[in-house]
Parts: sequence; C-alpha cells; structure tokens
Amino acid sequence: MGSKCRRAVQHDGRAIRIYAATLLILLLTGCTASEGTATISDSPVPTPHPVATSPLPTPTVVPPSPLVVTLSLWLPVDMDPYADSPGAALLAQRLTDFGQAYPNLQVRVVVKEAEGRGGLMDFIRTASVAAPSVLPDLVVLDTASLRVATQQGLLQPMDDLLPTSLAGDRFPFASMLGDVDGQTMGATLAAELEHLAYWPGLVARPPLTWTAVISAESQLAFPAAGLEGGIHDFTLAQYLSAGGRLVSEEDSPQIDEGALAAVLSFYAQAISTGVISPTTILNLADTDECWEIFRSQEVGMAVVNSRRFWTDRELAALPAPLPAPNGGSLTLAEGWAIGLVTSNPDRQRQAMLLLEWLLAPEHSGPWTQASGYLPPTFSASQEWNVTEGEREVLEAILAGAISQPDPNTRAATAPAMQAALEDVLSGQRSPEDAAAEAADSFTP
Repeated sequence: MGSKCRRAVQHDGRAIRIYAATLLILLLTGCTASEGTATISDSPVPTPHPVATSPLPTPTVVPPSPLVVTLSLWLPVDMDPYADSPGAALLAQRLTDFGQAYPNLQVRVVVKEAEGRGGLMDFIRTASVAAPSVLPDLVVLDTASLRVATQQGLLQPMDDLLPTSLAGDRFPFASMLGDVDGQTMGATLAAELEHLAYWPGLVARPPLTWTAVISAESQLAFPAAGLEGGIHDFTLAQYLSAGGRLVSEEDSPQIDEGALAAVLSFYAQAISTGVISPTTILNLADTDECWEIFRSQEVGMAVVNSRRFWTDRELAALPAPLPAPNGGSLTLAEGWAIGLVTSNPDRQRQAMLLLEWLLAPEHSGPWTQASGYLPPTFSASQEWNVTEGEREVLEAILAGAISQPDPNTRAATAPAMQAALEDVLSGQRSPEDAAAEAADSFTP
C-alpha cells in the first residue's frame, strides 16, 4: 500500500508539474499575442444581452459669427478724415457711425495725394496690373481723373447700383460730373464753382443780367489775366450762357463768333460805364487774387470761388449767381466723385451701403458746409445752417451749374478766346473784330 501511495504521489506531482508548465506556456503565448492581435482568453465568452441606453443629446447648433468685411476707401489728402479741421472731424465721425450701424462692415481709409506719382490715379493704375488685391472698393477722384480712370477701364458703372432716391435728388451738375460717355461712373460727393459776392452796403441788389451789371453803382472784379494761356471760368461761362459752343457738328473745336462778340461787347460797355476796370482785372490771375481785393472792399462785387466764400462766413458779404445775358445764371462746376473699383457683386452691394451713407442728406449737408464744399443734392442743401435767403441763393447757384467742358476741347479753344479778351480789354481791337479773328482761327 505504501508503495502504491508513493507511486500515486509521484504521479500526481508529475501531473501538477505538467499542468503548471502548460499554464505557463499559455500565459506566455497570450502576452505575445496582445502586441499585434486580439488577446486569446480561455475564459468563457459571455452571452450578449441588449443594454438599455439613453439617446445621445442633440448638439446645440451655434450659428457662425458673421464675417466682418473690410471695405477699402481711398481718399485725397484734401479729404483726410484725420486732419485737424472741422470737416475732417465730421467725416471721421461719419465713418465711425457707419461701423456701428453696420457691425459686419468696417472701413479702412487710405489717404493719398490726388495727383502725381504715387497719387490716387497713379496707384490705382499700377495696382490694377501688379497687385489687384490691394485695390480699393471705392475711391474719391476729381471729376477729370474720373473720366481718365473710366477710359482706362479702372472703374465699374453704377447705373444699376445707385439708389433711385439719390438719382432724383441730385442737382443737374452732380449728375453731369459723374457721367462719362452716357454711363454713371461716379457719384458726386462735393463740388466747388464760381459765383458772385457783393457788399450790401455798396450794392443795393446783385446784378443778375448784363444790363444790370453795366448800370451797377460799384465795380465788378473778375480774373482776366489768363492762366497759362487759357480763359478763366467766368468768361467761358458768359460765352456759354450767350449760346456759344466749343464743338462743331463735325465734333471739332470751334468758337461761335456771335456769342463771343456779345460777351466782349458786354465787357466793353461795362468799361465805358466804369463798372469794369481793365487795369484791375488784367492783373487778376485767379479768384484768390480776386477775393483779396474784394475783402478789402476795393470793389463792391467780385467773382469768387465758392470754397473761399463759404469758409469765410464772418464777412458781411452776400452771395449771388453769376450774371447772364438775360438772367438764368450759368456757372461751371467741378468737384469730387466716388468711383466704384471692385467688380465683385457682393462687395459692390456692400460698398454701395457706404456710398449711400456718406451721401445721406443728414451726413452730406453738414460735412460739405464744414469743409467749404457745395452739396450735390437738394436734400443736403436743406441741411446747411444758413439763412433762408442764403439757402435760396445757394440753390439757385447750384441749379444753374453745369459740368466743365471736355479738357481737350477747352485747351484747344481757350488761347484764341483769351487773346480776343485781352485785345478788347486793352483797347487794341473792337469786340467784333476780336471775335471774328478768334472764330476764323478754327475755320478749315
């Protein structure tokens, strides 16, 4: 029995050792498999049972923050909103208010010289080829540059973008200044022109006709010295108001002999009554010099630049339209217009919001007055802080304004007109002879 027990124990020991060795091999094999494959387990596989789960919470959809669009506005130095002037402060405030009214839009202002190398036109022309991404959405150009920029394909038409309310509110000259070859290429922002100023103590009432000027009780001053051989706006306006034309039916430069003779005869008669002093006006090269002798009250009436007049309001002088043959004042306006540069439809719509904001009467009126410019719309003129009498005169002046003639046409005809004017003022020729010679210079 003892030997049987010993054999049983030995057998059991071997079984235990074999079992332990087998278990160790299985454990080692399992560790190795876990590194690259699923772990092998000798545990019984549990029977799957469905588990009740709560539905996942629906995520809250947060709308994306609105994209802030930066509109680029290029301005001439004369309209720098950061300059130290009342007009600049008002413009800066208007731009700030725009950002508050349209939180998704902001305005980046770039200020450059109006002309010359590195100026507005030069930079737009260069950037359009070399770096289109830096081009502005809107640019303010003088109306002569607006025409050039249009002809060079740098601006976009506005006819289908301008609000209809603005189109019906503009003075005729404002529409003309923004028109290039039958398309609206700019929206006039501000204007200046020449009109009459007089001292009420020296002139009982402003002369509105040539006859009234000839019989006036005080002298009239206007620039007649000529500017680089060209005729001044006042005499050119008189010529046009007399029915004169600068372009023939064949689209070539011309001088209307009858209209020029009428203007020169008007001057000759005013000289004979002492209202015009040839010596005085032949020494006046521009309206700035004219303004100085007017301020000193050497004359009772003078042709002045609107910007000088309306920014010097401590004077007791009063405004009046320029005289015309039979009334119905005509004067030549020039100014600044907002041009549209971007061709992207979305940015165009956004840019129009800024344009409409700047031209809103409550914004345009106070800003133009503070800056010395004239307003482009009837509603903006209503916002001027002037007497009702001055407002009536101002609106009459603006209603009678037209745009400047084509620069090339003017340059072609002006020297002959200026020569005729100087001949009459100096007494060398009669009005008729001087006009005939000027007109003949354009006869084929």
